[in-house]
Amino acid sequence: MKSLKEVQNEVWDDFKGGDVFTVEEFEELMKPTGDPDCDSEIEFVDSYGYFHDGENVTDVEVDPYTFRMYKDIYPYVVWHKV
Repeated sequence: MKSLKEVQNEVWDDFKGGDVFTVEEFEELMKPTGDPDCDSEIEFVDSYGYFHDGENVTDVEVDPYTFRMYKDIYPYVVWHKV
């Protein structure tokens, strides 16, 4: 399995940017912040992401409603802010 740093380097090279998080980090960022103007630190409206299996980006989209189904299968999330 590739390290987080290796995956981040590939994302910058292959996908022209984006952030890479462990699923644990991403899950923390999805939690409510308590700020009424912002539900969480992750914005789903104009952003998108895919799970990464440790070797390659998958075609499994990151969605707040299905995140739990995949978080124990994949180690990383590749996230793009538009």
